[in-house]
Formats: sequence, C-alpha cells, structure tokens
Amino acid sequence: MPNVARMGDLNTGGGIIQTIPQSTVYANGKLISVNGSRGSWHAPGIHALNAWVTANGSSTVYINNISINDQGDVDSCVTHARVGGSPDVFTHGS
Repeated sequence: MPNVARMGDLNTGGGIIQTIPQSTVYANGKLISVNGSRGSWHAPGIHALNAWVTANGSSTVYINNISINDQGDVDSCVTHARVGGSPDVFTHGS
C-alpha cells in the first residue's frame, strides 16, 4: 500500500509540492496532493518552479473527482517520482 503524498513532500529530484488544487482533505495536518499539484524548482526547463505538476495518481481514490497522489507516482516532468508521503495514511489498490 503506497503512502499518500502531501503538501511539502518531495519527488526523487528534490521537487517539493507547494500548491494543491484541493483544500478540504488532510493527512497528518497537511493537504493531500492530487493530480495537478504544483511544486518547487529542482532543475531548469520542465523542472522549473510551477512548470511541473503531480500526475499519474490513483485510479481508485479521488478527492473532488481528482486522483490523489501516492508515493511512487511519476510527476509530469517524467523523470521524477514521489518519494515522500504520510507515515501512516495509505491507499489500497492504487
């Protein structure tokens, strides 16, 4: 079971989730990330501030009809996956 990604969690390139297009569901006091969340600079080009978004979220778990992001989901920059996540909130069958 993958850990849910949240505000402030990292991808493998060091990109941090900084804005999330949902404002109602939290894990451990942090907003849960959904597809389309934007993040910090972690390299030039497609890795620039707000140029990449979280993507490839759950096929079974949604917030406001948007797939949530889990540890291991690959972001839109294609080379970096989610590595951070909740220590105790998981999805099943993502």
